[in-house]
Amino acid sequence: MMSVSEGAMSKLNKVERLSYSGGLLGLIFASSRGKLDAKVKEMNEDGWNVHFIHPDQPNLLIWILRILILIITFGLWTIGNSELLVFEKEKPSQ
Repeated sequence: MMSVSEGAMSKLNKVERLSYSGGLLGLIFASSRGKLDAKVKEMNEDGWNVHFIHPDQPNLLIWILRILILIITFGLWTIGNSELLVFEKEKPSQ
């Protein structure tokens, strides 16, 4: 029988940031589902499972920077949204 304290520490966690492109190039060529699917498959091959996905909440400075980059690149590219993916896997037995 495993106690609660032993079971609570039996998993490892890893956080990955998945960034997307914005602007016209991001709209035309980027696939958020394809990029997310590729990252999850990559991590699954290493034994990691998705625990949850958290959308990143950019602050005012990031929004201003995005608008400036859009103006400089004539709307072609900017920093896109991102998501934080939390993966977990069983801790190897010691």
